[in-house]
Amino acid sequence: MAELPQAAAWTIRRARRSDAATLAALGAATFRETYAADTRPADMEAFLVAAYRDEDVRGQLDDPRSVFFLAEVADATAGFAQLRDDVTHPAVTGSNPTYLANLYLDRQFQGIGLGAGMMQQCLDEARKGGHDVLWLGVWERNGRAIAFYTKWDFVAVGEMPFEFGSERQRDIVMQRAVD
Repeated sequence: MAELPQAAAWTIRRARRSDAATLAALGAATFRETYAADTRPADMEAFLVAAYRDEDVRGQLDDPRSVFFLAEVADATAGFAQLRDDVTHPAVTGSNPTYLANLYLDRQFQGIGLGAGMMQQCLDEARKGGHDVLWLGVWERNGRAIAFYTKWDFVAVGEMPFEFGSERQRDIVMQRAVD
């Protein structure tokens, strides 16, 4: 692996419509990287084709209830996060919650503070939008992500199904106050 740049070398910016193909490709690559070992290949491919089409991502970028942040290290796209205001869950408290739909970081860029930077960006955006709670769903078997969210003061408040091809998985619903 190449030597990684220091934290000062990365940036996080609001994604633009022209970033749709980049976001779709990165979403598919990081999802595969994270879950392929625990998933049937046919289910993985079907999910990726359905979830990460350029035109769908472009539509989400055009939706005022959705915002993407793109993390870049030097000339490389390293990760992204997405907040959505059009989704809720009955276990989530708060009068104006917002949903952290995605927070994906390419494995080679983990451990340099970029995940923390992306989370802080999401919290700042939630606060700016007048939201009082940030919530998410995380696969019950993704221990690394659960540990990360717990470090950021997220607590489990419920669960929700995640349909993944022929398999029905369980996501833990977590939330934290936006303060």
